[in-house]
Amino acid sequence: MDTKKLELLSAALRTLGGNFDVPTLEMIFSLKEEIDAKGEAISIGEVRAVSQKIAEKYQDNNLNTRAVNLENNT
Repeated sequence: MDTKKLELLSAALRTLGGNFDVPTLEMIFSLKEEIDAKGEAISIGEVRAVSQKIAEKYQDNNLNTRAVNLENNT
């Protein structure tokens, strides 16, 4: 699911009292796709790998955003 759709879903869930940020939603949907594809054959290691990939993606995005903000403030 693309980022814009995840942002819209996150906003819609907030109106219902849910607090799911974009990285959390992306992790949920990515894991669902993997589970649907592999069924009961999926391992905990594979689940962890998907989770780690999403976490690294957003950690890199945060680091890049901070670097740009620091450059703009100097």
